Amino acid sequence: EKKRLCPFDTPKASDIIAQNETAYLTYSIAGYHPDQLLAIPKRHLTRLEEMTEAEVKDCEKLQKLGWELLKQLGHGGVNFLLREGDSTGKTIPHLHYNIMPDTRLGDISVRGEEHREVMNDTEIAATVMRLREAFARLPV
Repeated sequence: EKKRLCPFDTPKASDIIAQNETAYLTYSIAGYHPDQLLAIPKRHLTRLEEMTEAEVKDCEKLQKLGWELLKQLGHGGVNFLLREGDSTGKTIPHLHYNIMPDTRLGDISVRGEEHREVMNDTEIAATVMRLREAFARLPV
């Protein structure tokens, strides 16, 4: 079986909007918005914990640059999205940051109204306890 090449490993020079030592900024060919950008580490990575400190910083710089670029295009809002793990619906296994202008995420009704359930005090207490227990198990 022939393994499919990762499209993010060898981008065409004409597709790169900006780059630094370890990452590059490009557009999304299948985004949620026509002006959606991607900040991508040059090294093929699949998990966040594989990133070096330099790669994290370089991707952060490109995300900020991407937001400045989107503001120049007249966009008033942005979402930064990183999908980590196999259950997130990501289509390219190469780690990448989505920079999505003017895109609402979450539970939206057919009328465009946001609908989210607010936790009650019991649910909040249970969630906080679960998070603190998990935090205590981290090898920090």
